[in-house]
Amino acid sequence: MPENTLFSHRTDASDKQLFSADHPIWKQAEIVDIERYWNGKSPIKNKGSEWKNLTEIQSAWTEEAVYFRFRCWFDELNVNPEWSKEEPVQGLWEKDVVEVFIRPDSCDDYFEIELSPLGQYLDAHIRKPRIEVNWSWNSRLRRAVSINSSKRTWHAFLALPFEPILGPCGSKRFPIVGDAWRINLFRTAGEGENRDYLAWSPTFTPRPDFHVPSAFGNLIFLDDR
Repeated sequence: MPENTLFSHRTDASDKQLFSADHPIWKQAEIVDIERYWNGKSPIKNKGSEWKNLTEIQSAWTEEAVYFRFRCWFDELNVNPEWSKEEPVQGLWEKDVVEVFIRPDSCDDYFEIELSPLGQYLDAHIRKPRIEVNWSWNSRLRRAVSINSSKRTWHAFLALPFEPILGPCGSKRFPIVGDAWRINLFRTAGEGENRDYLAWSPTFTPRPDFHVPSAFGNLIFLDDR
């Protein structure tokens, strides 16, 4: 697989089917790993082979939405069970989350989605990072999470409808086979001195910062049914 490329595989499956790790699409789709800090350094080098926060991601798409499956290993979870699961949570990034930053083709803006191990979420439309952000944007995110305490893993499934993403970009054309959108994938895990800021495509900033669109990789839409 080309570096910093995630292939998304076309399917006609439903949310119920795709929100299960046993669905055949997840048996065939390529896996990309989040295995580096935001600055490009390797946690394995610093923390040894027992480092827990490895993350695997796969993607699929239907005519209506793009899906992401995260499989996250962990030692301990840093979560707040008192936060709402019914509406976006400001500050969700202060706890354990996985994140999708996505930018459609020919769009100057990008969109941020966060999901916690408990199913809490945050979505935002980013015009200018930290300067012009629409926190009221509604991604219509559909999601499912599960935690396997014995195996020390948690799964996150995200379904992002195309319409809410394309609308602010002034486009009505849903992706077709061969299209490439820009994307980055992140995970934050742990707390205090043990907090990890992890990036699929590192941003190489002096301090942890995920909002670097120039570092985005590619999401390529395939149909190999």
